[in-house]
Amino acid sequence: MATADIAEVLPFGRGSSRDSYSAHNSVSPLREVEREVMRSIQGSQYIRRYVRLESFIDPIKELARLKPNWDSYGAEPPNTTSVKSALQFLNDLTSTDLLPIRILPSAEGGVAFRFVSMDKRALVEFLNDGSVEAILYDSNGDLVTQPEEPEAPSEVIKSVLAHFTR
Repeated sequence: MATADIAEVLPFGRGSSRDSYSAHNSVSPLREVEREVMRSIQGSQYIRRYVRLESFIDPIKELARLKPNWDSYGAEPPNTTSVKSALQFLNDLTSTDLLPIRILPSAEGGVAFRFVSMDKRALVEFLNDGSVEAILYDSNGDLVTQPEEPEAPSEVIKSVLAHFTR
């Protein structure tokens, strides 16, 4: 929106000059609009979550640049399949209360998401072969469940959500 367009929607109306407004008020009208937008964004849980999830996009893409044997134990770097799956999963998380604390390369070859709450942990891995695994831990660090067969990403979200809401 251009400055002229913003001036038309400001509360002091059309025809008022910015100079005459500023002469009576210490804050310019444009600055006041910016402050109001920032207050709105800061107060929005959804926006904060979205911005946090969006901050993981570039790091996920960067994982694909790792070299083979990146961990000195022979691990393969994440490939296009695992990166695309991880990015889709990240997008799917916007409609949940789940927020990863960290995204890292998987030693199995792929992209891993780490989730932690007060007393539970979960690790979700998108592997280079296209499979996905969710490993859930209780407050003692004991394994709660590890799927025997790879799950669909939508089922992984459901199982991790259920784990953290029990």
